[in-house]
Amino acid sequence: MKTKTKIFIGAGAGLVVLALVLVNLKRSSSSEVKVEAEKLARTDIVSIVTANGKIKPRTDVKISANISAQIIELPVEEGDRVHRGRLLVGLDPGRYRAALDQAKAQLKLEKANLEQAEQNFNRIKPLFEKNLASQEQFDQSQTQLSVVRARHEAAQHSMEQAEDDLAKTRISSPIDGVVSELNAEKGETVIPGTMNNPGTVIMTVSDLSAIEVEVDVDETDIALVQLEQTADVSVDAFRDTTFKGRVIEVGSAALAPGTGLGQEQVTNFRVKILLLDKVAGIKPGMTATADIITAERKNVLAVPIQAVVLRDSSALVKAKEKDKKDTGAFASTPNPASSENGKPKKKKEMEGVFVIRGGKAVFVPVAVGVADQQNIEVLSGLSEGDMVITGSYKTLRTLENEAKVKTEEKGKKAS
Repeated sequence: MKTKTKIFIGAGAGLVVLALVLVNLKRSSSSEVKVEAEKLARTDIVSIVTANGKIKPRTDVKISANISAQIIELPVEEGDRVHRGRLLVGLDPGRYRAALDQAKAQLKLEKANLEQAEQNFNRIKPLFEKNLASQEQFDQSQTQLSVVRARHEAAQHSMEQAEDDLAKTRISSPIDGVVSELNAEKGETVIPGTMNNPGTVIMTVSDLSAIEVEVDVDETDIALVQLEQTADVSVDAFRDTTFKGRVIEVGSAALAPGTGLGQEQVTNFRVKILLLDKVAGIKPGMTATADIITAERKNVLAVPIQAVVLRDSSALVKAKEKDKKDTGAFASTPNPASSENGKPKKKKEMEGVFVIRGGKAVFVPVAVGVADQQNIEVLSGLSEGDMVITGSYKTLRTLENEAKVKTEEKGKKAS
């Protein structure tokens, strides 16, 4: 019986040990954090700033009247192609022709008065020199001549003004282009612009041989945009087609912020892009989207953008100093005990990625460069082939330094 009892006791102790081992293994397995990872490799990165805007001709001339009159001729229609010098608008010349005739008659009268004043002065002058005419007669004839000359000059200017006004009743195209907008009709009366009145814009003539895209770039991206950068432009009216462009102007002053219900004020800068491709059928005012290429890197080390995280540098140092049993328990907030002059030290964050080494997630500080929509360039801190933790996003937010991890390479099941 004693022998049997000893055997049962030994067997029971063995089962207890086995159970403890299984429990520890289970605990160890449950303490591992499941992560997604991929090997660091080389790729090409193209940094892009995307902005929306409108199509606009590089040369856009608004045709307005410089005089007030009724439109009696309108020989063009919207969409017509016109050449420099072609008649666009004919205004009623009636009163301006009458004003010119009156100015000519006044000039003729003043010219006769001037001739008479000159003859009178030329008679008095030699007599005065021979003491045969008084000083008063000489001064009077000289003053009369000056007055008549001034009147003659004023009449001359009045006639020139009348001629100019009459000429303005015929408005011709200043450029070769297309009538892109027609705002008036025959029979309407147009008025010139003043300080408080913009006047009547009869039509707009656009030179469509050079097309621009005016886009509004957010203030967070404008520092990346420079002259001569290339851009890929897509126009809503031409689906599945991309056109090449070049940045020709970057606004130096912010546009007035837009306001609206439920919208925050946004600060934008105007950027002009010249289309390098000829686009048949393109029209001013069409909506376009520009992808401005701000930087390009070929065959560089890069990681997914979400892999780059921020961690408290002071907490990382303390974690390294702890015993291995406590590693990974770094704090994401400043340690209240650490203070300077009675005030908590300011949290200093460090940019880096988590690399898998020996089954653990090790935080490695990195220097990064340009980024595209998916990846960001790694300038230093990593080597090609390093296993970088790329997800999930929720896991990366809370992942602790030197935490045990269970890896899952991209495209593979967890192992």
